[in-house]
Amino acid sequence: MNRPGSLELERVCCALCGSERSETSATGEDFEYETSDDTFHFVRCLDCDHQYLDPRPATSALDTIYPSDYYSFVGTTNPLVARLQRFWEGGKVRLYGTFVGQGERNLLDVGCGDGRFLSLLGQEGDPQWNPVGLEFDEGAVASCRAKGFEAYCERIEDFAQRPDQRNRFDAILMLQLLEHVDEPARVCEHVHALLKPGGVFIVETPNLGGLDYRLFAGRWWGHYHFPRHWNLFRLASLSRLLASKGFEIDRAEYLISTSAWIISHRNYFKDRGWPRFWWRFFSYQNPLLLGLAVVVDQLRIRSGRETSNMRVIARKRAP
Repeated sequence: MNRPGSLELERVCCALCGSERSETSATGEDFEYETSDDTFHFVRCLDCDHQYLDPRPATSALDTIYPSDYYSFVGTTNPLVARLQRFWEGGKVRLYGTFVGQGERNLLDVGCGDGRFLSLLGQEGDPQWNPVGLEFDEGAVASCRAKGFEAYCERIEDFAQRPDQRNRFDAILMLQLLEHVDEPARVCEHVHALLKPGGVFIVETPNLGGLDYRLFAGRWWGHYHFPRHWNLFRLASLSRLLASKGFEIDRAEYLISTSAWIISHRNYFKDRGWPRFWWRFFSYQNPLLLGLAVVVDQLRIRSGRETSNMRVIARKRAP
């Protein structure tokens, strides 16, 4: 694969407290998609302990760092993995239903990709639910619309300015997306504006913890996802952020993190110069490795330990 050179980068301050005081916590390249030759740095804020990418790609580089074969745009190609994924995520949808409620509900999936999860919401959720998609990739939005879904090609920052969308939604899902945005606090404000009073905000995002984080922190950890992850949280810091933006926390928990385990190993072996056939074995679509990762993280969850993935379900406080 030909690497295109350097990206346009911009310096930033801490997105949570605004401090410019930081120290480097991780350094690495785009191990997964090789979209640039740049070396990237996660830094830790010395005032609030938040970790973020600095410098990071300018918004003009988004089409480069999210190539057409990005995993959320193309979905899973392994039939066995797709079946297991559907079973697992079907359970998630049923869990969401206990918070969202039954009957007519408008649900917004932010970062909906090609509409795979929109379809699951329609199939596993209440038949009266109305799943809506939001994604910045035109091809992915076209795929959602071809499946019959209402979908919009824009960022949530712009979508939230539409008068007809404010206070429209009973639930907003942001699954593995908050870590990609430049201003997570502002995004939470936009979500708050789009939700009805009492509406539910479901967030799943990496957690700066877990055994895989401790083993691969500093360079190879899969959830660094250089240069696409811009902000990384802990369960406590995410809960505090949501509470500060007008949400009440209904549920907070750790989840399995199969991709982080697998991609961390892949990054390590690739970066250390192991043969191509070996590091390519560590694919997030490898059912054997997925099974091993599920076992490890389930054991950790049941024993009360952290994993490198988490979910917070919060509710917009009534005025």
